Parts: sequence; C-alpha cells; structure tokens
Amino acid sequence: MSEDLKRIIAAVFKLGKGDSLTKTEIVNLMIYNLRWFDPQIAKSIIKAGFQSGLLKTESEGQIMPTFDLESVDSDVEWEPPKDMDVTGMVKPLMERLISAVEDAGMDKKEAVRSINRISEDLNLLFAAAAVHVGIEKGADMSRFYNEVENFILYGDR
Repeated sequence: MSEDLKRIIAAVFKLGKGDSLTKTEIVNLMIYNLRWFDPQIAKSIIKAGFQSGLLKTESEGQIMPTFDLESVDSDVEWEPPKDMDVTGMVKPLMERLISAVEDAGMDKKEAVRSINRISEDLNLLFAAAAVHVGIEKGADMSRFYNEVENFILYGDR
C-alpha cells in the first residue's frame, strides 16, 4: 500500500470535513479544491483506495476511510509526487482474485475453470466464486471481502 495514497485520502476527507463523502464529492475535492488531479486520475485514486482497503462503501453509496484520519500527517504544504503511478496501483478486481487463487497453488487456467464451475454450480457472481475457491484452496481472501461486497452491491467503479 502506498503511503502517498493514504495521505491523499486523508487530505481529501479532512478537507471534506466528513466521516463519509460521495464519490462525486471526493473527485471534486481532488480536482477543484486541491487541484491535484484530472477527473480520470481522481477516479483511479478512489479505485486504488478501495483495492488497497483504505476505503469502503457504506449505505447509500457513501464512501468512508477505513483508517483513523488523525494517524496521518496532515502537512498543508504536502502534495502528491508528480511521478506517482496511480494507474499502476489499479489492477482489475478479477485479475487480483485470480492471482490470489493462483498463489494458493493453482495454475491460471485451472483457477479460472474452478471459479467458473463454482460460479455456475452455486449461481454466484465470478468475484464471489473466486473468493469461495480461494478459501477452499487455503488462501486468505479476507482482503477482498469489502471490495467484493462493494462490487456485488454497486458494480464496478
């Protein structure tokens, strides 16, 4: 997890003066108030926040940080590094789920076949089936729970 990503999220929520914000509020704070990113990068920051477990979705689409904002240094002069690779932080959920199953000892083709079979047999979305297969194979899939739940409830971001 990038410390810079955590600092960006903390700065946005502190500026937004709320425990929870909407996606639009977060994007607008990054673009117009902080003037750090263009809209696409701002949306990628949110996606990276979910993928790293720094953000979660609450009721009615409100987004909340999963860490104590006060634990992050809030130097007003700080700005994200210009060479920060935000797009490199964001890998598709399905790709990361398959990789986690592979890490549990399956090759990629076998992992995808198993996930598809469980998806069909249990009538699950691919993401939920991947978590199921990963758990069956002994992988710690807990890092995906919040993101898979958000995917099921709200679709891909």
